[in-house]
Amino acid sequence: MARLAETLADHRVRAREMIVEMGHPLTSRVRILLAKASFVTTQPVAPSEMDTLLLDRDGPVATLTINRPGRLNAVTFAMFSRLPALLAEAEAMAGVRVLVLRGAGRKSFSAGADISEFETARTTPEQAAVYDGTVLAAEEALATFPAPTIAAIHGHCYGGGCALALACDLRFASSGARFAITPAKLGIVYPLRATRRLIDAVGPSRAKFILMSGLDIDAARAAAIGLVDEVDDDVDAAVDDFAAILAGRSGVTQRAVKQTVARVLDGATADDDAQAALRDAALASPDYAEGVSAFLERRPPKFG
Repeated sequence: MARLAETLADHRVRAREMIVEMGHPLTSRVRILLAKASFVTTQPVAPSEMDTLLLDRDGPVATLTINRPGRLNAVTFAMFSRLPALLAEAEAMAGVRVLVLRGAGRKSFSAGADISEFETARTTPEQAAVYDGTVLAAEEALATFPAPTIAAIHGHCYGGGCALALACDLRFASSGARFAITPAKLGIVYPLRATRRLIDAVGPSRAKFILMSGLDIDAARAAAIGLVDEVDDDVDAAVDDFAAILAGRSGVTQRAVKQTVARVLDGATADDDAQAALRDAALASPDYAEGVSAFLERRPPKFG
């Protein structure tokens, strides 16, 4: 039990740290609950949880796989807790230019959070604050990953799984994929940041349709409303091809694009010192020198 208490305390502390690092405002109530929360469960984190998230690399492309196919790749609290560290590991891999997030198998990207945990892990306000803070930290770690990120979606993409996909820069789906976000079927309220990502993708009216009804939609409709970027019968090949394109482009530009788009979505409306710093850093980078030289020499650029 002492080991369990230490593990849960570590999860709680890391959830608080990640939220502080995000720089996003939280209500005073949530801050108090996170400070006081004592997550309680009757189940320790099993060693097998280490196999439920797999990080692999193929050249410049890192792949993070949600690996619970027997449960439709539902994500446990322990898995959400591990995501930031795994993403930091991927970021530290020299030469990684793209991250792909996928679910094991072809039946499900992810059915969302493992609801079977809720009866013990999310019953009190204190527990809910810790649980939701941990999920939010995982999503934010994915959203702020410095290289381009692509969600490769087969089958079910529901609830918290859809939130993880929305935290990626791009979403590629198989033609048979299905999407739903189902708080209205559970009587829960989604965090503002996760809701904001959905609104940014599909607009406020369609976000209300999705969140209020909990209905699932097919890949064609998801593409039509902006929930996914590409639909392909062979989505794995499509992701591989596009990842290769991204890996051959300027990482300096791609990182700046991610930061600039995030700033625009957060309300920036004019160029400022922060934007000038991005421009000046690009101007002084080897990527700029290589890109211009390659253009003038009529050859493909070779970015480092």
